Amino acid sequence: MLSFKTEKVEAERLKIFDTVMQTKNLSHAAALLNISYSSVHLAIRKLRVLYNDLLFIHDKKTMVPTAFAVMLHSEMQASLCKAQRNSDLSNDEPDDLRFVFACESHIAAIVTPLAFLSMQNGTPFPLVHQPLPSTVQAKMDNLLNNKADVILDYAPLEHEDIFSKRLFKEDYVIVCSNNHPRLLQSITHKEFCQEKHAVQTTPSGTDTQTKFSNAHCALFSSHNYLDLLAIVEVSELICVVPLNIYLKLNLAFNIKTLSYNFKLNIQNTSLYINYLKDPFRPVEKAYLLEKIKKMN
Repeated sequence: MLSFKTEKVEAERLKIFDTVMQTKNLSHAAALLNISYSSVHLAIRKLRVLYNDLLFIHDKKTMVPTAFAVMLHSEMQASLCKAQRNSDLSNDEPDDLRFVFACESHIAAIVTPLAFLSMQNGTPFPLVHQPLPSTVQAKMDNLLNNKADVILDYAPLEHEDIFSKRLFKEDYVIVCSNNHPRLLQSITHKEFCQEKHAVQTTPSGTDTQTKFSNAHCALFSSHNYLDLLAIVEVSELICVVPLNIYLKLNLAFNIKTLSYNFKLNIQNTSLYINYLKDPFRPVEKAYLLEKIKKMN
């Protein structure tokens, strides 16, 4: 298992770990490598997360390696040489240029086309969409362990090695069937509370939108907006969906929006981009991140 993890660590972090092992000092290692102290500190923190070991213990002005770090260093020496040889001999596109989004499907439908178009004037590389993890810890682990390049979610991730930025506030609309027997063009707050609802949930089943005072109001739930709109089309249920979803899908369903003059009790409406503070990120990925951060 140790060999597998060692082979997955980027060559740059191996160099930093090797230099810290030699100097026993983060500042001296940074000076030798001609990089910032924070870059060295972040690399060691990532290795600590990956191997679940402190690696180094502060003792006055020196860094004392743990027994595990000594064993790890020996194995990394061989891995570092192998990585360098592969880098010199291979002209293929590196695996780390796959750009992985972890987000809800309807967010991916907005962001990935914009990301793809922004690469047209540069070097294109594969874009990959992954489902959004269901817990905060799983989301952070995806970034810290390089399983995803960005997490797009309705809340920032609070971690010192993760950067979070608010992208935009999402607008929501109330939707019902075009043939709804009671609702024509608008809906009052009283009617909203009385009508039966289709509710958007997370994959784990948690209600992410309007909290109803009467549990019987929610007759259908799904984490897929296609399912919600399909149910609304053939029933008297109403649902609340992001405006961008309605604009993309309204022609595919026999549905309409209802005007309203009350506040929807939506839990989260601001979308955030979360990604690792990685000083060794390839320039192509850094460029794409800057493009995504400017979305509104």
